[in-house]
Amino acid sequence: MTSEQGSSTPKAILYSWPTSVWSTVPQLCLYEKGYSDDEYIIRYVDINEGATVMPVVLCSCSRLTGTIPTLVVPTLETTGTGVDTRYRSLRDTVSICDFLDHARSANAGHMHHPDKPAPTLAPATIEGKALSDTIISLIHLTTVDPNFLALCARNAEELADKAKKAPGQSLTARRESLLRYLEEAKHAVSESAVAPKEGNLTWEQKTVKFLEEKIKSNEQLWELYNGKAGKDREEMFFDVCRKTWTEALPETFNKLEDAIQGPFALGDQVSLADLHTISWLTRLVSIAGGDPNQSGIESLHPHLGGFKLGPKLLKFWEIWVQRESFKKVLVPATGEFERMSGH
Repeated sequence: MTSEQGSSTPKAILYSWPTSVWSTVPQLCLYEKGYSDDEYIIRYVDINEGATVMPVVLCSCSRLTGTIPTLVVPTLETTGTGVDTRYRSLRDTVSICDFLDHARSANAGHMHHPDKPAPTLAPATIEGKALSDTIISLIHLTTVDPNFLALCARNAEELADKAKKAPGQSLTARRESLLRYLEEAKHAVSESAVAPKEGNLTWEQKTVKFLEEKIKSNEQLWELYNGKAGKDREEMFFDVCRKTWTEALPETFNKLEDAIQGPFALGDQVSLADLHTISWLTRLVSIAGGDPNQSGIESLHPHLGGFKLGPKLLKFWEIWVQRESFKKVLVPATGEFERMSGH
């Protein structure tokens, strides 16, 4: 991580958090593209306490998204001595990695390997782009969201165990933070002298609405984890969690097995699709209790209802755990993944 002190040159800022699986995707991209540590700043925002909706982040991102990761970059025409630098923000892993890929050309070189050019991670053909989009879309399906899987409980015993550990603690901390931010936002509305335009909400009103939606989605899981949801909702939750592991994940793994060209996602070279896939897969391995090493992927099999991963996915994992970027970004992140999964 680059220090925010000691340089007058505006830098890109990546808002991130170690336990955010999608935050690791742009970090992998930065490493694979060969950016040096002094070209950007990583600013950590604690998502476990609901801090993704802190006003400072909302203001920096300029919109009510509050998403992690977010990349804030200085616009070229506003950088320089005596100029008020303006920034623009990118708020999803696809947009961030596309930007990072295009912003560093082969001529810029690879800072970690000076004898090599910066690689191009975007597919060079229409067919490759279509395949890359397909793979990335599979990884980001809500039915296989690793953030949900980390909170999944397939029976009452597993729920009670997770409620006492990090997953339950993070839900409670997030709830308390969100309620506090909501009170502050409501106070800001009452104090604001800005009248909304007809048919529109003021910034302060949008903040309140955004926080209320965040609280509603968090509350449902909090109630499950705190014995306030009732038996019927608990059984529905257990059923969804079991089917996520034994039906949704195997279906997605099968589609990935068919799509991956091997040994990497699109063939012989690392691509943007790889970054999404290995970040997602590493998180799943961690949730299943596995380590970020060659045998770690085997930890998934006991959870998949008899399903076994195919040879292309196994090879994909094998080659990725040996890469420098994996060791630099995903191995340290796995320790945080494990802590938040309650292992």
